[in-house]
Amino acid sequence: MRAEIEVAGRKRSYQLITRTSADTQSRQETSAVLIFLHGSKQTGQSVREFAGNSIDQLADNGHVAVVYPDGLQKRWNHNKNSSGSTNDVAFIESLADHFHGKYGPIPVIIAGFSNGGQLVIRLIHENQEKFHGAAIIGATLPRPGGLDFADQLRPLPVLLIHGTSDLVVPYGGEGWFATFFGARRGPSALKTAQYFAARNSISNPPLHEVLPHRKESGRTTVGLTRFEQDALPSVWLYTVRGGGHVVPNRHRKAIFLAGRTTQDITTAQALADFFPVLRK
Repeated sequence: MRAEIEVAGRKRSYQLITRTSADTQSRQETSAVLIFLHGSKQTGQSVREFAGNSIDQLADNGHVAVVYPDGLQKRWNHNKNSSGSTNDVAFIESLADHFHGKYGPIPVIIAGFSNGGQLVIRLIHENQEKFHGAAIIGATLPRPGGLDFADQLRPLPVLLIHGTSDLVVPYGGEGWFATFFGARRGPSALKTAQYFAARNSISNPPLHEVLPHRKESGRTTVGLTRFEQDALPSVWLYTVRGGGHVVPNRHRKAIFLAGRTTQDITTAQALADFFPVLRK
């Protein structure tokens, strides 16, 4: 179902996926909301298709509402120092308020791919009280000085997924492709995860494991690095070796120019494993 809300005098659109009628779905039926932000040059619908419609699976249990908002001109204003007056932080905050009003004080998870992941990073720092957790796919922290975080220092569980063959946002933070073509460069995916672990006051050493390999995955493999400590929000980093600038799913093995998507994990399953509220 497509819908709109008004933010600062401007109508903003989103798509809502539920397994019951949006008009009849009750507060008791819906126990969590996932807001999934698209990448640059995408829309809510196109990132839904880009992920093979796999994120919709989280709504299959009838208790999760999946929301795909649309950025203006197919992008998100993730940097308050950038040109333009689009307040996308206010838009996503208004969406959270809207669904809290609709379903009650249930958890709202924010997730984003690429440019959407960059906006998630900003939201983590500027208004965490509206969100239960965050997921960042194919995005890393900005370059030093790239964003003046107004950090409220409220710990938040953070899930990260990143491919080592990502040419748009290099896993290692640097790369010849990024340098030559002007792709965004910043800290590595690992340093980004370490940053969020430190922000959550986690001092335990990370735990590493290699996930079971599926034959269908071909040359891609997946490792999981977990930063965990009692009574503190966790940070997980899925490293997709050989994976590209994609949203991992089992419906598409490769995407033109974006690269390979592994079959060893899916983004939907990683979200459900990390956030128990999404699998009730």
